[in-house]
Amino acid sequence: MNSDDYTKKQTKRDAQYERDYEAWVKSMTLEERREAERLGLLKPCIQRHGNGAADHDMAESSRASHTPDIAALVDHEDEAPEPAENMGDATRILRHLVADIITEDNTRLTIDCLAIALGLRVYAGDSMTKIAKRYGVTRAAVSKRCVDIVERLKLPPSRAMRSEKARNIYQRSQLKRYRSQKS
Repeated sequence: MNSDDYTKKQTKRDAQYERDYEAWVKSMTLEERREAERLGLLKPCIQRHGNGAADHDMAESSRASHTPDIAALVDHEDEAPEPAENMGDATRILRHLVADIITEDNTRLTIDCLAIALGLRVYAGDSMTKIAKRYGVTRAAVSKRCVDIVERLKLPPSRAMRSEKARNIYQRSQLKRYRSQKS
């Protein structure tokens, strides 16, 4: 597939996403819309350049560099020992993590959800929807498991996850839509 095919497909997907997002915003109550506006959620976030940065080439970013920081190597900055209190946090997180993996019925699903919670699946290309299909569960079930992991390990949500406020707004909107369909 050449880059022109990709660009055309992505443009179509972006347009569909924008339409769906607008429909979702229109379905909100006035209070929900005000909250979404306060959070900056009224407009969809679409990257127009395909590299994750809307305003510049990622190759210009220091994060894209493979060159080691020579000054840090010479000054031995990388050899600084970690404070002992970080080991306590790491041990607590590992205990929760291993307990989650052992107690869940579907260990592979738990590991995939952990990867999403840590932001690892973003790079592998697996979405929550794709993972849900793989294991025969709903996307909401995958999302809930990811949220549980993030909360239990006291981690910030990854880019693949919605914030708590966005989840609450979406949940209220879905409940409202469900109730209106039932009546």
